[in-house]
Amino acid sequence: MMQLHLARFFISAILYFTTCFGAIWLINPQSLVNFVGPAAAVVSGLLIIWGLTPIVAVLLVTPILAFSLKYLFYFDANLAVMSIAVLAIILQAFWTKQLVFRFIHYKKWLLSRKHLFFFLLRIGPIASIVSASSVLVIAMLDNQVIQGTFFYTFINTWSASMLVAVFFIPLLLLAKNAEQLKLTKRIFVGFTSVLGALAILILFKTSQYEQQSYRQALFKQSKVAIERLIQAEVAGVVNQINSLSAFFKASDYVSLTEFTVFSESIFKQDSSIRALEWAPIVPFSHRQRFEQQSSVTLQQDFHIRERLANGKVVLAKTRSQYAPLYYIYPQYGNQAAFGLDIYSNPLQVLSMQQVVDSEQVIASAPMTLVQDDMAKPGMLFSKAVFSPPEDNYATKPSGQNKLSIIKADKLIGFVVAVVQFDRFFQQLAKQQDQDVSFFIQDVSSHQPFTLFGQALPSANRYMETINMEVFSRLWQINIAEKQPWFSQVKTWQAWAVLIGGTLGALLFQMLVLMMAAYSSELGQQVDIKTRTLILAKESSEQKNLAKSNFLQNLNKELRLPLLAMKAFVEQLKKKGINNKQVTGISHAGSNIALLLDTMMDLSDIESGKIIAKEDCFDFYGFLQRTEAVFKASNAYEGKPISFLIDDSVPHYINSDELYIQKLLQALIESAHKLLGADALRLSIKLHKHKRADASLFFIISSQNEAVSKANEQNLTQQNYDELSVNSTAMAMAIKYSHLLRGDTKLATLSSGAGVLSASIRVIISSIEQQEAQQGLTFDIID
Repeated sequence: MMQLHLARFFISAILYFTTCFGAIWLINPQSLVNFVGPAAAVVSGLLIIWGLTPIVAVLLVTPILAFSLKYLFYFDANLAVMSIAVLAIILQAFWTKQLVFRFIHYKKWLLSRKHLFFFLLRIGPIASIVSASSVLVIAMLDNQVIQGTFFYTFINTWSASMLVAVFFIPLLLLAKNAEQLKLTKRIFVGFTSVLGALAILILFKTSQYEQQSYRQALFKQSKVAIERLIQAEVAGVVNQINSLSAFFKASDYVSLTEFTVFSESIFKQDSSIRALEWAPIVPFSHRQRFEQQSSVTLQQDFHIRERLANGKVVLAKTRSQYAPLYYIYPQYGNQAAFGLDIYSNPLQVLSMQQVVDSEQVIASAPMTLVQDDMAKPGMLFSKAVFSPPEDNYATKPSGQNKLSIIKADKLIGFVVAVVQFDRFFQQLAKQQDQDVSFFIQDVSSHQPFTLFGQALPSANRYMETINMEVFSRLWQINIAEKQPWFSQVKTWQAWAVLIGGTLGALLFQMLVLMMAAYSSELGQQVDIKTRTLILAKESSEQKNLAKSNFLQNLNKELRLPLLAMKAFVEQLKKKGINNKQVTGISHAGSNIALLLDTMMDLSDIESGKIIAKEDCFDFYGFLQRTEAVFKASNAYEGKPISFLIDDSVPHYINSDELYIQKLLQALIESAHKLLGADALRLSIKLHKHKRADASLFFIISSQNEAVSKANEQNLTQQNYDELSVNSTAMAMAIKYSHLLRGDTKLATLSSGAGVLSASIRVIISSIEQQEAQQGLTFDIID
């Protein structure tokens, strides 16, 4: 017993583990909720046939399953999720067993189509509601969302559990209860069910592949669009900075008015630039004069200032040259930035030497602007502006720092753009047709800086990362679907395949099992009818035996007075008394003896005591003798009979000559009464079946058609009556034809003439049998 339980435990553990991994691997997209429905159906079937052993296997194997899912599929199979899944599996298993207890206990789930229908209804659609409902909670925990619709998840799990149940549980029961169907039928049901399951699996896999391909294509399209638009926005900012730099480089002197007009044209393009700034190079010797002129030009108190390491802004210290912010557009809201020496920017924000060396636009690290009290990060896009080569009259010193000094002599200032992408990012997030979210970080340093959005959940979502270089800065753009697959809006094709495939698979499996149930139902009905027929046969045999015994006793009792009567007649004849009365008594005795013989023949035929022979004899000679007997008989005086033999009738046949003669006598005697004619015609024909097997037809009709038409009303009435009630002779004719494997019929031709026919089965004698019979005949003649 212990070994049996261990075997069941290991089989249950393997099936449970295999079902879980197979469901997660086969169902797309792969998710933690995929295994609950199929596993619940498999455990339900095992619980029905093996009791609590599969439940123990589920409880012990689940921790291993959770670890494997984390290691192989990177699923968050935490305690809460796995506990809900195990409880749902066990609850569905016990509920299924309770629903079908009577069907299993009394082994009647396959006895009839009605029982089978209700059995499948209980193990499939009804029981699967448990796992489908629990998956809703698991999906919320796994996807970390409580909003949106999870109806597709419910239907998908319900469908998976239901299909596994209706395909797996019946096959499991057929394997256990082999006596319910024959081996060939069980093999047929099993093979057909496996083929049906494979077909529906291929259909679902194809549909899932198409759905996920379409979903991935939409996601890729959104990703490419986001990347392209961000690159276009950054490129637009750089183009505007380059155009302003070219404006300063091409002009000997740019006034505040010219700078304002040029900047207005840039701002009309609705870019992410918040402010444009110009910072000229001011040597220390020109500082005081520059501050005085700037105060007059800008109409405000202007001083060159610098930013300390703690972020505080103070008057600039003494240094060889400055680059103060001189022109700013727009001025409103940016007054706090006037005079700020951009050389004082911290190196981790922006190195001005790097800007000078690059001669290209350089982007700073994200920072909080002096002129901005809001928490939105800003960036400084800077470009060094150099004077044309012919305007450089500075002496070219020699030495190790020759190149840097020459570049410093050419530098006339910096064009700075204060850029904030937050508004652009918000507009970009709203205009995406595909429901995607993106999270942008500046990862140029060890400490990433968030530019837009927040960290995105990745459970059951497509997610990709784009690394984009933005002029000395490295941006990391994480793009993910806003909603997990389960709560996304599905196309009508996805719903059609899911619902149509489920119903089609259920109908297919139901039809396969219905055929088996119908076969079982027919077998049961055949058994009942067979028992009924056996009882009826036994009853009939008892009745026939009682009737035969009665007829035999009656025959014996009647023959004693009949023999006495014959003895008295013989004594009277010996005494010379032979008048009409004595003759009548003698004829009456003969008729009674004939009736008694007929009764015994009927009894013997019904009881099966008489079996027709299959002896070879000369059929033509038999007909000649029979015709001669009829013509010589006083009973047929004035009632001529003509024999018409078809050419197809053979000379020799194998049959019972005696009972053919009795059949013809009974037919002719009945024909006189039924057809109402004295002159009769007996036509004899043959119909071959196969090889030597054939049927002989004896057709009796009236030679006078006028008489037959006059008797038409009587014939019509006789067609509807039982022929055997007309006379004892007719009853004998029917019995004799049945004994010879034929039948007797009364019919009316279109002309109104009546026809009485009988058929018998015969065998056409072979040449060897004919030669043997002819030899016996010649020997007798000799």
